[in-house]
Amino acid sequence: MRHYNLLLLFVMFLCGSSFASDEYFLCNTAKGIIKLDENKGVLRYTLTKDRKIEFKYESKGDGFSGFKYNHYSRFQTDYFNVSFVNAGYKYTIFSYYEYENENRGVSVTNLNSKKESIYNCKSVGIDSLSNLSEKLACDKDSALGCG
Repeated sequence: MRHYNLLLLFVMFLCGSSFASDEYFLCNTAKGIIKLDENKGVLRYTLTKDRKIEFKYESKGDGFSGFKYNHYSRFQTDYFNVSFVNAGYKYTIFSYYEYENENRGVSVTNLNSKKESIYNCKSVGIDSLSNLSEKLACDKDSALGCG
C-alpha cells in the first residue's frame, strides 16, 4: 500500500507539472517551494507552502513582460538572475556558481527600505534559468549586465 501511495504521488506530480508547462526553476526553501514555469505563453513564479499557493506573479502580455534577466560569466564563475517587481518589492531568482561553490534561491528586496531577505534553496529540483536568456529582456539597471 505504501508503494502504491508513493507511485500515485509521483504520477500526480508528473502529470500536474511536467506535461503542462516548461519548467525553468524548482527548489525548496525555508519559506516553501519556489517554481518558475511557462504555460501557454505565460511565465509564472509561484511560492507554494503546504500545497497552498502563497504567492503568484505572472508575466503580462507578449514577451514575458514584467520579467527580466541578468547573466555574468567568466572562468569558473556563472551568475544568472531572473527578476520582477511587484507591490514595492523586487524578487530575484538566482543561480550562482563560483569556484565549485553553488548557491540558488530567491532574494526579496523592499524597494523603499532597501532591506533584502534571501531564501536559499535547501534542495534543487530544476535549474534551467539560462534557457530564459533569449526570451527575457535584459535588466539594464543591474551591475551584472547580460553578457
